[in-house]
Amino acid sequence: MKKKKKKIFVIALVFFFALNIDAFAQRSPRGNHDGARMCLDIPELTQEQETKIKAIRTKRLNEATTHRAQMDELRAQKRTLRLAANPDMNEIEKVIDQMAGLRAEHMKASETHHQSIREILTPEQRTFFDSRTANRPRFEQRNMRRGQATRGEGRYNDQRPRGRRR
Repeated sequence: MKKKKKKIFVIALVFFFALNIDAFAQRSPRGNHDGARMCLDIPELTQEQETKIKAIRTKRLNEATTHRAQMDELRAQKRTLRLAANPDMNEIEKVIDQMAGLRAEHMKASETHHQSIREILTPEQRTFFDSRTANRPRFEQRNMRRGQATRGEGRYNDQRPRGRRR
């Protein structure tokens, strides 16, 4: 009787793990699939095209790193101005305008990068490249969490009553 219970327990345990096997699967990192791999997964790329794309990407990554550092500085400056005892709205608005200008420069550089990669490709490769980049999630979609909660919404944002349940 004891052996039979043990066998049933083992079978139940195996069944439980078989049902939840996809929960143990690891997702690929988000950053790796979008950038370099997307450009280099284009069919029939020549060695010359690959080296040109890698050079363009390296230049773009350096620009993006500089942009990110500048935006971080402006965010810190805005936070400092905002937390002052008597915040100066004119100064805060100047920093916001600088951030907006920097964001516009970043978007223009991103489009220039995209077009420079397209120039290297043949028409067939260009079609493949355009179809891959057209389906990428936009900035707002990439940053949404699973629950679609926006910034500032807490863990208990729903309307359920809290406290002890009786």
